[in-house]
Amino acid sequence: MPSCPRCLRPLPPTANALCVYCGASLTPSQPKTRPLAAKSTDPLVGRTVAGRFHVEELIGQGGMGKVYRARHLALDRPVVLKMLKPALLEDPTIVGRFEREAKAASRLNHPNVIQVLDFGRQEKDGTLYIVMEFVQGKDLRVILRDEWPLAEDRLCNIMAQVCAALSEAHAHNIIHRDLKPENVMVEDRRDQQDFVKVLDFGIAKLLDAEGPGLTSVDVVCGTPQYMAPEQATGTHLDARCDLYAVGVILYQMATGHLPFDGANSMEVLTKQVHDRPIPPRQRQPDAPISEAMETLILRSLEKDAGRRPQTAEQFRDELLAVPGKAREKRASLQAAEPLLRVPTPPTSPKAQNAPQGEGPRKGRRWWWPFPSAGS
Repeated sequence: MPSCPRCLRPLPPTANALCVYCGASLTPSQPKTRPLAAKSTDPLVGRTVAGRFHVEELIGQGGMGKVYRARHLALDRPVVLKMLKPALLEDPTIVGRFEREAKAASRLNHPNVIQVLDFGRQEKDGTLYIVMEFVQGKDLRVILRDEWPLAEDRLCNIMAQVCAALSEAHAHNIIHRDLKPENVMVEDRRDQQDFVKVLDFGIAKLLDAEGPGLTSVDVVCGTPQYMAPEQATGTHLDARCDLYAVGVILYQMATGHLPFDGANSMEVLTKQVHDRPIPPRQRQPDAPISEAMETLILRSLEKDAGRRPQTAEQFRDELLAVPGKAREKRASLQAAEPLLRVPTPPTSPKAQNAPQGEGPRKGRRWWWPFPSAGS
């Protein structure tokens, strides 16, 4: 069955010029069937997992496993398939963490959170897998690389949606703990640009989990550049560590730089705990950063969690208020600008009608008669 070259969805027989789903052109120069990809060396590509998911392409891999684009055979739609590395199956802690990812993510029902479609084990070798919706778009890392600097209104819109996703997770007592630009997908939809999906609750912590936790206080999980000070030291975590990560991403999106970086992870973690960030407008004077945005970023990067925004919902509201505050500030400065100018004194008509031959009065000497001492 022919499919759209952009969104990969199967096309109805009546589709001729445009895709009925995403509007992509279907001109004769663009074949309606997906071109065959170069043969992959990954042994799973071309195989079917659990009898339902045909693996098409390896699209990423990390410490816990590999990520593939696959096709759900029954629904004939693209999906994302995450497979746990076989070598890790012997570690019950890792297996438990992977299972918890699926359970945690499946509990979240929000437009800005990636949807989990399935979860299970392969019968043949017991390999764990999780199936998620496939998102057409780019992650924030790519947007920062290709499109920086971003307009402040756009930045606030994207990160407000991230906060909305975190608010849903925190309401279920789940914290992400590895929020970073790579885990934020942005796609343009027919009715909305910059629609956000937050990915990968892979090391999420269920605060209300029964039994012993899979992560202890002396285990540090996450990406050093985005870790809150309390996370870097392995102490007790709550949802505010995610809000610190939002602040780091905001700083990076506003300035094009990370607030803290270093030659190795330990150097970065040390800075997260002890150093204060350079104010964004000082770090990147030419970037379009308002005073309101800088204030919010610096609050979110406070070492003391009690001085940050306290909830994702509060953070979202403050983000959405930033563009309005910036406009008010600009308007007040423009209104005050004429008052700051020194007016030029007008020339009096008398001075304009003075005789042309009369010289300047400066330097004239005046004599006044004074009575003598003897008179």
